[in-house]
Amino acid sequence: MKYILNKRIIPMTALLFSLQPQMVWSAATATVPALPKTGCTLATLAGNYIWDETAQTSFADQGYPIDGGWVFAVSVGREHNDGKGHITAGQLIENNSFNNPDNNQTTVLPYYGTVTVNADCTGVYHITEVVPDGNGGYTTADGGGGPIWIDPKNGNFTLLDAHNIGTARFVKDHQ
Repeated sequence: MKYILNKRIIPMTALLFSLQPQMVWSAATATVPALPKTGCTLATLAGNYIWDETAQTSFADQGYPIDGGWVFAVSVGREHNDGKGHITAGQLIENNSFNNPDNNQTTVLPYYGTVTVNADCTGVYHITEVVPDGNGGYTTADGGGGPIWIDPKNGNFTLLDAHNIGTARFVKDHQ
């Protein structure tokens, strides 16, 4: 038994410990293959999109007496992006926990907006909602927006909505 321990196990253990620094060094200096070179332009976003968002919005700045001032909301919509930096037609349907405690009421709002795109497939998205003014007419309101990340292959993108504290996934509608 002593013979096996001294002749086989101890030398193998010593060999493993001697190789460890080499293995760590080679892993640390190994090159990782680069992703294929891709880029995005405003034209990457040209087309129609369907989207959905889950968010929480602060209504405290609007004078609503809500515990903590936060309202949870979900919204879905459709929009057209002209590929030149403009959202020319949009419509969203929203259901939130302030206006709709019984989940039986939705709000439908048209919107328009702007988008910028950087070559690294990031950008900025912003919309303006067209809302009833309470007097039978309409006015505009900030609809949210924030940074976006674009998939250069299919043009789909994700928005981190800084105004509504949520994320929205935009998928090209190929109809």
